[in-house]
Amino acid sequence: MKRYAFTIQYDGSDYHGMQLQNDFVTIQGEIEKALFTILRQNIRIHYAGRTDTGVHAIGQVIHFDIDRELELRRFLYSMNSVLPFTISFVHGQEVSPDFHARFSCLAREYIYRISNTPYRTAFSYKRSVWIRFPLNIEAMQEAASYLIGEHDFASFTKEIYVKKGEKTIRRLDAIHITKKGAELYFHFVGSGFLHNMIRIIMGTLVHVGKQELPPVALKQILEKKRRVEAGKTLPPYGLYFYRAHYEEYKTPEYLLEI
Repeated sequence: MKRYAFTIQYDGSDYHGMQLQNDFVTIQGEIEKALFTILRQNIRIHYAGRTDTGVHAIGQVIHFDIDRELELRRFLYSMNSVLPFTISFVHGQEVSPDFHARFSCLAREYIYRISNTPYRTAFSYKRSVWIRFPLNIEAMQEAASYLIGEHDFASFTKEIYVKKGEKTIRRLDAIHITKKGAELYFHFVGSGFLHNMIRIIMGTLVHVGKQELPPVALKQILEKKRRVEAGKTLPPYGLYFYRAHYEEYKTPEYLLEI
């Protein structure tokens, strides 16, 4: 058996997330259907990060095993010819038998995108979240600094998961904000993320950016470990799975433009 890893990109607007679901159209479902069309085998894929309904990906990584060698250039063209236009295979390579898209991942990086303009723009529709009030980037960056490190992020996930006993300890390595024109990009790097964690953090940071909360409020909200203390959950379409970090596999930088 040979194992291959691939970088895929998708617009998540029309899909019920990454994970296979019998009654819904998902990214995994479309990829496995395309694999059967091309390879005439039922193949199960594994992925770096499970994205929710409406969430996009620039550098999602998957892997699968197959009993023959693939000619990668031809395979990529073939997959893209049968996949919907909203899903693309953009890079791939053979990897070692012990590589795993999920368990070999050293860190995951997401981007949340905000259009901070007085009036909404047509081209940001389902690609970024429009906020018309001016946002204080320095205050949001200071607030984000209180979340760096290993913490209990129970305040930043759905309360139902906490009540079910889900472990809420996570490690956040970095949060940094960049600005290009009127677009704000919030980069999150960490070992893994809870359900809705980034979107709830973003909803809270927006309160800080609008000067409705002081930056230190993020520290206090984190310590209280109660979902009700944090801000609202921002929409999924501003969120992108940006990159998965590995020792063995690397997505070329030029493919990670957003």
